[in-house]
Amino acid sequence: MLLFLFGQNTLTWDLESSLKHYRILFVVRRNSLERSLLPVLRQKYEVLLAHGRKEAMAALATRTPDLVLIDIPSIRFNLDRFYNDLKAQNSCILLFLLLGKGMRLDKLPKTNGFLRHSFSTRQLLNRLARILPQRDGETVEWHGLRLNHGARSLAWDTEEFFLTPKQVALLEAFLLAPEKTLSRAYLMREVWGTDYLGDTRTLDVHVHWLRKALRSLDAPFRLVTQRGKGYRLVSLDEET
Repeated sequence: MLLFLFGQNTLTWDLESSLKHYRILFVVRRNSLERSLLPVLRQKYEVLLAHGRKEAMAALATRTPDLVLIDIPSIRFNLDRFYNDLKAQNSCILLFLLLGKGMRLDKLPKTNGFLRHSFSTRQLLNRLARILPQRDGETVEWHGLRLNHGARSLAWDTEEFFLTPKQVALLEAFLLAPEKTLSRAYLMREVWGTDYLGDTRTLDVHVHWLRKALRSLDAPFRLVTQRGKGYRLVSLDEET
């Protein structure tokens, strides 16, 4: 185990977890909860542990997580401020909250998932698996464009581009339905698990990044915007 020191605080990182595909930052001050959840989480994920805001920000600066898991009843810092700092650093990081009984969601930042105490470790793992699906070694391919779930990589010819979990999920939706127009509602539901369409800027940003990935690979594909309908993955070779 590697130990980072920040003044009087400590941040631990389990090196054995580095082979896991997803990285979680677990923010908790309750020793009993830490002891019960940490070993279980580390069976499936690489886990960074922080006991307060300072340690959490240090962890974010060290290794970017895919998801931040926060035990709300035990933290002692301003959650709104932390959320803003989190999204300013990387808007793709997911947020999962552990809530106390009676806590209102409308008083909390926008979250990708939550559970209320008391819950079982199985419930937590099942809920996280919906957000961070494990798909070791699975590859989706269309006309030579290869998406590897385990490596989180997009490859064309001999070039490779690494993606975030949400970019992988979004690109898979297009690869499984090539040449078809996928609506914003469908993509938001399939990738983000929501029917809310009040703000689809996150979708637009992810499409922008996927277009950048395709350009970086010099791959003969593009994501076409169908105004008022959605997006479509097309092969430039078939267009010509």
